[in-house]
Amino acid sequence: MENFLNSLPKPVLAILVLVVAIIAFMIMSPPHSVCDTQAEAFEELQKGNIFPTDYKKSKIPPTIVRAKEACQLGNSAGSCYEYFTILREVADAVGKSSAECTSQLYGINEVRSNLNDGIELMARLAWGTKPPEMGLERFGWMQDAEIAIFCRLKNIYTRANGEEAWTNFRKKVYEKFPGEELPPSADPALVAVEPRKATQVLSEQDIWNRSLFSVRCEVY
Repeated sequence: MENFLNSLPKPVLAILVLVVAIIAFMIMSPPHSVCDTQAEAFEELQKGNIFPTDYKKSKIPPTIVRAKEACQLGNSAGSCYEYFTILREVADAVGKSSAECTSQLYGINEVRSNLNDGIELMARLAWGTKPPEMGLERFGWMQDAEIAIFCRLKNIYTRANGEEAWTNFRKKVYEKFPGEELPPSADPALVAVEPRKATQVLSEQDIWNRSLFSVRCEVY
């Protein structure tokens, strides 16, 4: 190889070295794409919401952490207002990206985990502690404003991941729905018993009919 390189004319050798250097640079530092630019702008916009902020040498947790805890504890429109608002803002920001960049933005860890958690929590709050009846009861305390946010999250999820992924995700949430509510009991042994899950007592179609997932999002 050394003899071959020494035999090359200096102009050819210089061009060869330059080409190798460019290829190595491109491998180590891929070109900055349009989606990369949109992802950077998105992260900057969502600092404080789902991304931590820097203060001196400390990291301040994003607001969504506290807002989610308040929603879980309060389980009401008022206590979940801030949490749902942040979810909607994040979904809207992802939705404003180019169609070809939606998957990349949704793939950001903080986006994927928070939006997926949001969809699941909304569905579980609407379901409650036992299977709801079909009809309006399947929405729990949620009104049009909250249901519209759920539909917005669903729209962004399917746009980024596809319908098949949504179906699989929905089935995983089904497994966390309670299928019965155990009556209060003074017997510690009975108190410790875990209620059966919805998937153990209801068909998949029945769970869908009773859950927030069956909402007709085209009307919201």
